[in-house]
Amino acid sequence: MNPYHFSDAPQRRYRVHGQPGTDHVQVDGNTVDVRPDGDGRFRATLDGVAECVHAVADGDSVHLQWRGRAWRIDRIDATRAIAAAAGSGAGVSHAPMPGVIVSLQVVAGQRVNEGDALLVIESMKLQMTIAAACRGTVGPLPLAVGQTFQRGAVLAQVTPDEVNA
Repeated sequence: MNPYHFSDAPQRRYRVHGQPGTDHVQVDGNTVDVRPDGDGRFRATLDGVAECVHAVADGDSVHLQWRGRAWRIDRIDATRAIAAAAGSGAGVSHAPMPGVIVSLQVVAGQRVNEGDALLVIESMKLQMTIAAACRGTVGPLPLAVGQTFQRGAVLAQVTPDEVNA
């Protein structure tokens, strides 16, 4: 069972587990039945109520549209997370796609925990929260609210605690 995290608002995260061999997903302990409906559409049923969900996979992320809101679900791969933390790019958040900065949730020098919201971006009319990849201290923020960026641009950097010691 692979763990995932997703967020619908800054500072709020949910834990998601896929159940291999079934159409069920556990979201914070609640079972959701999810079945493909074709062309990126899915039928999600929770407590007997079925709703349409649109989803697109992008590497280890899935971008969803549900109830008029945009969500991003990120796969947590402990092996890769440990390897990334050991590399020189630890704590760097890159833009997953071109967009614009909607809001900054932190300031340079602020202490954050892994998963804390750093900033909110908008791309193709979808808003997405960029979260801290590790626990540490926020570095200088290279972009201001309203500035545009390209895919791969550095949006924020958190210096991991291990480097500070």
